[in-house]
Amino acid sequence: MDKRLQLKVIIKKCEQKFGRGNSENWKHNDFNDFSAAILEKTKINISHNTLKRIFGKIPTDKYYLPQQATFDALINYSDFDEDELEAENLNTGVIPVVKRIEFKSNNTKYKLGLLVLSLLVLTIVTYLFFNTFIFETNNIKMKLSSSEGILPKTCFFDVNIPNSSNNLYIDFGDRSSLVPLQAKQKIISHTYFIPGVFEVNITDRVKKYNQSKVYVSTNNKWYMLGFQRQRIIPNNYYAVQIQKNHDSLFYISNNQLLKQGIDTIQPFFIRLCNYAPLKQNADNFIFETTFKKGLQSNAISCNGLVFKISGSKNYIRFNFVNPGCSSRITNVISEKTLKGTNNNLSPFVMDFQKWNTLKLINRDKKLTLFVNESPIYETNYTNSLGDIRGVFVEFERNGLIKNCRLSSLNNNIYYHFQQTLTP
Repeated sequence: MDKRLQLKVIIKKCEQKFGRGNSENWKHNDFNDFSAAILEKTKINISHNTLKRIFGKIPTDKYYLPQQATFDALINYSDFDEDELEAENLNTGVIPVVKRIEFKSNNTKYKLGLLVLSLLVLTIVTYLFFNTFIFETNNIKMKLSSSEGILPKTCFFDVNIPNSSNNLYIDFGDRSSLVPLQAKQKIISHTYFIPGVFEVNITDRVKKYNQSKVYVSTNNKWYMLGFQRQRIIPNNYYAVQIQKNHDSLFYISNNQLLKQGIDTIQPFFIRLCNYAPLKQNADNFIFETTFKKGLQSNAISCNGLVFKISGSKNYIRFNFVNPGCSSRITNVISEKTLKGTNNNLSPFVMDFQKWNTLKLINRDKKLTLFVNESPIYETNYTNSLGDIRGVFVEFERNGLIKNCRLSSLNNNIYYHFQQTLTP
């Protein structure tokens, strides 16, 4: 996909994130505020004039593209996942324009023959180009060769990168920055600081050429993770094995987070998780959690809660938000993705100031989701999740959890973090 088409998708995402409507209607002050918002979040300063060029307010050469650092900052600001880029581009509806050739009635055989010859040469060149391209991409290989540690965990990958004019990168799947690959590079390593199942890909930012999977375990323990943004782990990151406190509620105060270097004025995330491999099919389970959010400021903002059940092949992730913010939701059910930008996901809006109970029943790939004992969503999926690998509940900002449990349909417990009742 052409990089200019990628930029169009990123511009759309930035408009949604900034929340001031279509950028065609933005004024000078809007671009000043937009520049400040990008600086605050990414620590990269993009001038208002550069933003005006990118958003078409200042005329540029038709081949104009921003620098790569600017490009990456816009991706970072818009919370746009690299692995969604191709799917977003496909949704833009861009269709290549084919020029129509008209022949006049008095065209000579000579002109017709010249046209046929030109088409023949074009066909041969195209054939050679694509065969060379396929040959090169088929030679791109990667595999996980070894690892060291549990959490954190360093993984070593054997790679084979042929000579190519394409800029290739490795995406380690944990939302860390893409790492450029060099031709004939043989090995690359990466340290994972968070548990989970991660898809590792070689990519040119548009297409994925090879894939490997990494599993990072908590060794059957519950962990609390605190971080500003997953992309900048481990710069601002806190992880601790969870021990239930005196009232058996999962909670860590903002003051505790500040002591660990987590800026609670800026957006931050708190995650309760347990990742331990189980030889149990993830297409049949019951998940339950009871929670509420921490005290909210008077600021007008969107935040929410996400829970995720990971399998060895695919995963299920549901997102809940406060009122007025349903367009920010992205739910993933194996091969299916539902976004609030093109679906009415208002049933996933809730009052976080009171205790809420979520329950998800998965019976042979048929899901039923309950909120406070009322069903709000049902669906089926096709591609198996594989064996169970782990579960997490994540707050945007802070929250409290009484109960988090994953079990079989006949109530055999897989993972369980629960309030302890006292007499």
